[in-house]
Amino acid sequence: MNILEIRDRLLQRWRNMARWQQIAVPLIVVALLALLIWAGQLLWGVKYAPLFVDLDPVDAGRIVSELEKEKIAYRLTNQGRNIEVPADLVYSTRIKLASSGALLSGSGFELFDQQKFGVTDYEQQVAYQRALQEELRRTIVQLEEVEQARVHLVLPRKSLFIDEQTPPSASVVLKLKPGARLEPGQVKGLVDLIAGSVQDLKPENVHIIDLAGNSLTDALNLGSDAAALSGLALQHYEVQREYEKALESRVAQLLGRILGPGKAVAMVSAELDFSQQQTTSVNYGPSQLLSKQEISETSSGGSGAGGVPGAESNLPGGSIPAQGGEGSSSYSRQQVTTNYQVPSQQQTVIKPPGTLKKLSVSVVLNGNYPQNQIDEIRKLVATAVGYDETRGDSIAVSGMAFDDSLQKEFAAGEQVDKRNAMYIEPVWIYLAGGLLLAGLLVGMVVWRRRRRYQVWLKEQEELRRAAEQAARVEEEPSSFLKPEEKTRTVQDDLKEFAREHPNEVADILKLWLKE
Repeated sequence: MNILEIRDRLLQRWRNMARWQQIAVPLIVVALLALLIWAGQLLWGVKYAPLFVDLDPVDAGRIVSELEKEKIAYRLTNQGRNIEVPADLVYSTRIKLASSGALLSGSGFELFDQQKFGVTDYEQQVAYQRALQEELRRTIVQLEEVEQARVHLVLPRKSLFIDEQTPPSASVVLKLKPGARLEPGQVKGLVDLIAGSVQDLKPENVHIIDLAGNSLTDALNLGSDAAALSGLALQHYEVQREYEKALESRVAQLLGRILGPGKAVAMVSAELDFSQQQTTSVNYGPSQLLSKQEISETSSGGSGAGGVPGAESNLPGGSIPAQGGEGSSSYSRQQVTTNYQVPSQQQTVIKPPGTLKKLSVSVVLNGNYPQNQIDEIRKLVATAVGYDETRGDSIAVSGMAFDDSLQKEFAAGEQVDKRNAMYIEPVWIYLAGGLLLAGLLVGMVVWRRRRRYQVWLKEQEELRRAAEQAARVEEEPSSFLKPEEKTRTVQDDLKEFAREHPNEVADILKLWLKE
């Protein structure tokens, strides 16, 4: 079979196809080719990986120039802010760029690596200021929350007169990462870092702002005591808010189980006492006898000389005549000493900060509820939050219809998104599935066509043999027929073949009619 016959048969098959088959076959072939190309690129193509992301246009241009100089393949994404290179060259490329200095957006103390002659003192001062600004910028961007930073230093020249000396100052602009924020402690750390890096720079002369123009050092510039008090007040507020949120969540969980989700809103306002108190009390018990001592003395005597008591009567040669004559004397003394023990108990009570002083709870129910049900809900809420009437707590429960129009819009939008997500899956999945199905259909059609073609060839061969046999029978009927078949004719053989193979004969007749 030559090429012309194959072409004619293909053209004949194409003409015999239905209209939809003539349209579907080219589409399936194109889809299969696209799938093969995509699969080839996925399996054997160059895989790119991010080298740097979210670059500044200036930094991106410098890195691209270095990549072109090194003849490294790259591609730009995210409007030129991301640079991608082949996955197996990511780490080696970063090392090359770092060694070449292309990753440095400015010059730090590298400015002084090369000594230049004829540099004036003013130029030296400006170069030092530039280098110090860049070094501070490199340090600041190491923070996880900071994406980019700019540092501006004002370093006045020193004067011989103290009155004319101007203190240095610093201004820093920070670009924070999306969703990130700096804590007051981190801002204070940045201020201390900058103040410690510049000679004679005071912390109050350091100003830090973000891209929105918000000053991050306002609270710090009030002084250390004020900053500490401000930070303590912020901590107290956070503790109070966390306590209120916990109670709100408890009430919402309780009412959600009873009324259903979204049927009640609870707001809690708690007043906490963060003052620390220390109370010391001493309690005395009844006295108890500890010890008792008694002393008793008695004496008696006869006559004797007497004199005036004193120093003169005791001196040598200085006797004083007695005032009386003969007589008798007696002496008696009694002393009792009793010791008591008083038991005492000293108790020191330290009241921790954060004591609840007053609690106010407001609950709004979605819809109109009878008063008895509102009262029951009020009792449940009071028990859940630890209501104390003596403390001055208050609970308000009321029912009214909620405005849920915005929620309905959101719900409708979510349904649309879910419906779209249900039908709009990644394109390549549908494409792969469609191409696979199309490939199966094409395979089935080709297999069926080939099978029918083989059957047709077999029938043609049988018809050809039958025709040759009939021609030989007509020429020499006696030599081809058996003795018992001498009376059969060619028509009888054809009729018998048609009875045994009716479908094949019908197909042959259809083919003859088409030709």
